[in-house]
Amino acid sequence: MWQLDEATVDDVRAAQPRSRRAAYTTIQTVMNRLLDRGLLERTRRGKAFVYRARYPESELVARSLRERLAGASADARTPALLSLIEGLKQEELDELARYANKVRRARKKG
Repeated sequence: MWQLDEATVDDVRAAQPRSRRAAYTTIQTVMNRLLDRGLLERTRRGKAFVYRARYPESELVARSLRERLAGASADARTPALLSLIEGLKQEELDELARYANKVRRARKKG
C-alpha cells in the first residue's frame, strides 16, 4: 500500500507480478483484515472501495519493534538491538549516533 499510496483491490492485484498474482477475493480478504485491524482506511469511490495505509511505513515498523522489545526480557533486548544495528549501513549508523546523542542531551536537561 505504501508504494501505491491509495488503491483499489484491482490496483493492488495489477501491481503484483503476473506469475504470482493472487485472486481478487484473496486480496480483498487480506485488505479487509488489515482494515479490521486498523492498519488500512477505506473510502468509497463510485462502486469501488479505495484503501490507504493508516500509518506511514516507518511508524508501523517502529511500533512493531517497540511492542516486541517491550515484551522481551531485559536480557534479550540489548542483544536484539545490537543485532539490528550490525546490519545498518555506515550512513545509517552515523544518523543513529546523532539521534542517540540528541536523546542523551534531552534526558540530561529533563
